[in-house]
Amino acid sequence: MLFRNEIFPRDVDAVREILSSTGFFEEAPDEIDVAIELAEKALADDNSPENYDFVFLDDGDKTLGYACFARVPCTVSSFEIYWIAVHNNCRGQGLGKQLMKEVVRLVKGFGATKLVLQTAGREQYLPTQKFYQSCGFKEEARLKNYYAAGDDCLIYTMDF
Repeated sequence: MLFRNEIFPRDVDAVREILSSTGFFEEAPDEIDVAIELAEKALADDNSPENYDFVFLDDGDKTLGYACFARVPCTVSSFEIYWIAVHNNCRGQGLGKQLMKEVVRLVKGFGATKLVLQTAGREQYLPTQKFYQSCGFKEEARLKNYYAAGDDCLIYTMDF
């Protein structure tokens, strides 16, 4: 398996397939559309460094997972992970942790001192929350009823 940072046209479909496979976005399918828009923008701008950064985890010609992250605007050294996902057929194999380690390595190389991510607070996302905690993230804030009534936004951070 190999990591790569360059985005190719085939990755638009890979991002859609990976996110759709998780079963987490049936209630808000527009979230997948946002992820696709970010990938398409990166492609249109020819992988410009002003874009979001991507990491893809490939096994041969199959993309198993990906992450999308960027420096937070108006900060000196904070980065945010906007997407990190592994295809549902590949979950439970440690690929998510490998992907997270690669993102951490990259942002540290960019001079990051803080890495931020958000996730939903509803019960369906308990495994996601536990995953972030197992990777070394700590819950730093909770915005009540953010996504919908009873669905808080949990903000996790990792400091370097």
